[in-house]
Amino acid sequence: MKKIVTGVIGAVVVVGVGVGLWFVLDGSSPAATVGKVKISASQLNKSVNAVIAERKTVSTTGMQLAFGSSLTAQELNYYIISTLLKDTAAANNLSVTDPQVTARQAAILKQEGSAAKLKSGEVSSGIASADFPGYVREILYVEALTALVEKNGTSVANSGTAVQGLVRDQANKEGVKIDSKYGTWDATQVTVVPVGSATPTPTPTATK
Repeated sequence: MKKIVTGVIGAVVVVGVGVGLWFVLDGSSPAATVGKVKISASQLNKSVNAVIAERKTVSTTGMQLAFGSSLTAQELNYYIISTLLKDTAAANNLSVTDPQVTARQAAILKQEGSAAKLKSGEVSSGIASADFPGYVREILYVEALTALVEKNGTSVANSGTAVQGLVRDQANKEGVKIDSKYGTWDATQVTVVPVGSATPTPTPTATK
């Protein structure tokens, strides 16, 4: 199964989702903030619990799955990069429409061959089913940004690094803060580092 969305680490690009669809604000202390956007602990926990629950619906034999603080950091990274990717695209006059997301979802499902195979891929990649449309939107954002930097003269070989740079600049501009109980923010690698770990956590991968 081909994986096409990975963490923003090195020259590989993370992709994001529309913030309005995915962030639920509550009165409690946020798990993280990106600029003025608050990522609630309740929304983060909802995604973590969904990933864990969905592992029980498929065979996980042979899968390399994240647990504990690594899983929490992975899901939080998803929400943070979601915001940054959306804002990076907007800053460059780029957008992704709902029809585009719907069409790509259908194409991915067709390629996988069945809903069961798609679900297995989601579980393997650490993606809650409810979040899958967001990862599809992420794919489209990265494709749009990649096309932009290549149009502006960046080589195909260096386009991933260039897009990562745009996301890093956006993160530095807006500011990213994380509640220490969920991890720390690595501004250089543009990713969340789990509690008790010095290794950046990649965002879960979507499948194609």
